[in-house]
Amino acid sequence: MDIKILEDQLAKFIYDLETEDRLVRVGLKEVAETSKIYKKYQDLFTRQTIDEVHGEIESAKDSKKKDILERIYFTLAGSFIGQQLARLQDEVTTYFIKATVKVGTESLPYFQVLPMIAKEPQFARRETLDDAAEKVTTAACAKQKKILDTEIKLIKSLGFSGYVDYFARGKKTHYDKFFGQCLELVKATDKIWQSVSSAVVAEVLGRPFKRIRSCHTLYLRSLSMYDNFYPGKQIVSTFEKWVRDAGLSTLLTKIKIDDVARPRKNPRAVCYWPNPPSEIHLIIKPLGGEQDFESMFHEGGHALHGAAIDEKLPYSLRMLSRSNALTETYAFLLEDLVFNPDFLTTYLNVSAFTGAKIKWQAYFVNLMMLRRYLGKFIHEYEMFAQMRLPAGPTHYAKTLEKTTGFVHKKTNWLVDMDSGFYSAEYLRAWIAAAQIQDYLVGKFGKKWFVIRRAGEFLRKLYSRGVQDEVEDVVKRLGYKPWDVSLLLKGYKDILG
Repeated sequence: MDIKILEDQLAKFIYDLETEDRLVRVGLKEVAETSKIYKKYQDLFTRQTIDEVHGEIESAKDSKKKDILERIYFTLAGSFIGQQLARLQDEVTTYFIKATVKVGTESLPYFQVLPMIAKEPQFARRETLDDAAEKVTTAACAKQKKILDTEIKLIKSLGFSGYVDYFARGKKTHYDKFFGQCLELVKATDKIWQSVSSAVVAEVLGRPFKRIRSCHTLYLRSLSMYDNFYPGKQIVSTFEKWVRDAGLSTLLTKIKIDDVARPRKNPRAVCYWPNPPSEIHLIIKPLGGEQDFESMFHEGGHALHGAAIDEKLPYSLRMLSRSNALTETYAFLLEDLVFNPDFLTTYLNVSAFTGAKIKWQAYFVNLMMLRRYLGKFIHEYEMFAQMRLPAGPTHYAKTLEKTTGFVHKKTNWLVDMDSGFYSAEYLRAWIAAAQIQDYLVGKFGKKWFVIRRAGEFLRKLYSRGVQDEVEDVVKRLGYKPWDVSLLLKGYKDILG
């Protein structure tokens, strides 16, 4: 078996698939047609090819060759599953693109509703918008459930015992151990969360923190009270200026930024690597305010990572990651800059006093989101490990309310789930970003973000592509993987 030929075929397939997904997501196509791409490359992910690669893995003696073969195997296996689900997934994607939400006499594109909730100052109006959007998500549930059921059947047909087994092997993550770590992290943040959440909810939402619906977290997360300090016209230019100051300007030529707010553009920011390092796409849909800057720098972390990858690396080590925890770490590292008082003073002329206030509020939001993703992963792991899919909606609502305090609708259990335990990858990144940030401050000072040697340090990390897991990186820097002490210290130092 010629690995290079297989990599070249996968590169063409992934390029076409990412391009199709991007065009649909940004609102330049109204109909998703990934099924046509899968059909074009259908000879690539046959059971025969998958079995042949598995045989090569079993007989491989060289660890590096085995690692590349495993990456190829799980890419082929995922594509084999994706091919079977493509038609259904296209239907769901197209449905959400075309869906409209009726609010009174208004008819709005579905993808405009969540951004509207995030910026809506009236409590009751936010709930009205949320109720209207629920009708759209509820209508998609049956088809989304069919996709999930079929995915599990296909996973088992490949010889895996189930959902957890497949992703644990593919992403080299011991989910059972990480689940225990997450339960401990919930306990470790219980006290500080309870002490700050009631006060913030009462102040910002004007209600006691009791039976508050989760749609209001969108408003809390937006930090709308500080919008004036984050000029909409400076979103992209601030990012680009920082990149130049960090000595990474050569990477900007490889990054194509789409910040056009099209009506049917998905509001969730994203970064595509169709061909790293030469072609990277950064997609955001500006809402106005601090959250736009967070999205820009978060996706900017992904984009710079992809653009800095050593082009001499084999395709598998440039593109076929085992998990996305590493690139999410680099994204979180830059995202955190937009509520760093020193950064705000340097780039947005915000006073130290206001910067400190923004940082406190942002840390509250950060903790709120951490608790949300802890709840998401705990729910998903328990549901799949115990094969309790019929109880999924109820288990989702109960678990998320327990960890966040906010009431979650059962009907959102599928629309709120990213496949493949991606919630765990965010959580691994949360922990690791605190460790790498500690390293940067210790080595380059608290204003490390304007030190070119720090930029060069990041470039070297990025250049390794996806060959490392984030736990390998923090271990090389002298930290213990999954050690949450620095993450907890940040919350305690800022929130008290």
